[in-house]
Amino acid sequence: MIISMTGYGSAELEFNGIFYSVEIRSLNSKFFEVSIKLPKNHTTKENDFRELIKKRISRGKITFSGTINKKNGIDLPIEINKDAVKFLNNLLKTLKKASGLKEKIKLDHYLKFSEIFQYKEEELSEDEFANLVKCTELSLNNLMEMKSNEGKELEKDIVERLRIIESQVGDIEKLWKERESSELDRLKEKAGRLLEGKEIDRDRINTELILLLDRMDITEECVRLKSHMKFFYEAIESDEPAGRKLGFLSQEMLREANTIASKSSSAEISQNVVKIKEELEKIREQLHNVE
Repeated sequence: MIISMTGYGSAELEFNGIFYSVEIRSLNSKFFEVSIKLPKNHTTKENDFRELIKKRISRGKITFSGTINKKNGIDLPIEINKDAVKFLNNLLKTLKKASGLKEKIKLDHYLKFSEIFQYKEEELSEDEFANLVKCTELSLNNLMEMKSNEGKELEKDIVERLRIIESQVGDIEKLWKERESSELDRLKEKAGRLLEGKEIDRDRINTELILLLDRMDITEECVRLKSHMKFFYEAIESDEPAGRKLGFLSQEMLREANTIASKSSSAEISQNVVKIKEELEKIREQLHNVE
């Protein structure tokens, strides 16, 4: 099954005046990477959300952001650090006296120091955690839908290019069958010219020529190339993410194409190989975005 690695999913829920929001983005990556962003006092739950994502996604760079707002954010989780205020009050008075300034100490002077504020540490309750999980699952559903839709478009393009490669391999096989007997005659003629007037063992020469022709035979490479394409189609139709497997198969297909090119002396076969390699390169580019 082809699933795109890029996608976006979001969801929002509201329970008992508490608002939950989740955003998940997915980008290309060879590995599975997850960045979790939760409110400061909820970071202990990061691994739970990482595992939740891992159940649905096998590869890609994932960015997760989850927030909880109570009563539309009216009750902010912030309180005044009274000890810090007392310390700053004494510090500012000492500074005023030492500098000889007559200016009054104002609220603005205190607000320049972030230390006077502190966050109230409230652990995520079981209900809040369960609701944030529900919101995450909805967001993942939206993400997977987008990844699946993009994957279908990628699949159309890749399958179309595979059809072209199949056609080129068929042409190569036909060309080789047509050339095989004439290639042997060509080798015999060339050997005859080179060995003209010399005492030779005809049987030995024929054997050597057949062995030489066998080394030029591209039948096995064509068979293996078609076999790789068969497994390629099976991987696409499988229910499992196929990105890594398809990447390996495309590499093996390219290897067989290169071998055909190196063994063949036919310009027509070489032209077909060039077309195969062009389509394989385009497929491999597409596979960079497949999970």
